Amino acid sequence: MRSNLLAALVATCLAACSGGGAVKGGPFTGDPANATYELDGKSVTLKSGAHEEKTGTGVDDLIATDLTGAQLDADFDDDGATDRAVVVTRDDGPLKVHYLAVVLGSGKITTLALGKNVLVQKLSLDPKGNGIAVNMLSRDEGVPADSPPKLEVTRKYAVKAGKVVDVTPKK
Repeated sequence: MRSNLLAALVATCLAACSGGGAVKGGPFTGDPANATYELDGKSVTLKSGAHEEKTGTGVDDLIATDLTGAQLDADFDDDGATDRAVVVTRDDGPLKVHYLAVVLGSGKITTLALGKNVLVQKLSLDPKGNGIAVNMLSRDEGVPADSPPKLEVTRKYAVKAGKVVDVTPKK
């Protein structure tokens, strides 16, 4: 009995001390694998996490859009409902663009491009706020986008006025 009480106290402290963004409104109820995303001005509807768009007659003439496995649940817009952050890629052959998308509990989806040919390693809660920390491999300015990403970076994002925005402190 005493060990159960101690375990409950430790779990409560860990949850309370973890900072903003905790899941507040129960489990996330949306379906990012079957949702429509605005990606650079184009509406793309995923079915089972994927979408292919033919751009010509050749076998490789297509743009593939995919939902990756990176996801994070929290209340990013402070409305009391659980939201989900995901990463979506749009691959037209030589370049793959990665997007951070936040599917709000209300059903609204907001997206922001993370970059071309970056490699998202992890999404986590920003310990200093109600936002998202994105750990990824990128490249220095001036390095061509078709070069492999080797530079480890962490960018921070938040939902403000219904849109996902970059809140990474400037150096």
